[in-house]
Amino acid sequence: MAESGLPWRSDRVRQMTCTAEEFRRALVAAFGAAVSRTPNGLLLAGRDASLTFALREQPPLRLAALQLARLRVEIGVHAGDDLAAQDLLAQVDRATLRGGG
Repeated sequence: MAESGLPWRSDRVRQMTCTAEEFRRALVAAFGAAVSRTPNGLLLAGRDASLTFALREQPPLRLAALQLARLRVEIGVHAGDDLAAQDLLAQVDRATLRGGG
């Protein structure tokens, strides 16, 4: 059965409600030593592709008394073809999803 496309999969910029360190920990939990720091963020070296993540913390999102961290993540392809990069990015999307309710 084919996986249904996530609506944000083709977008190379993510607005996330986490800190840069929380994002890094989620990647390390999913990909281990394949994640390394770069001057601008992170590098994920997969088997068939490598992705870069430029991280910029944004002002927090405030909803009444609730305050959420915000992170702009710009994704680049460091190595690999487009299909391999999209597959790796899909794995990143699944690894960084959070539940809600």
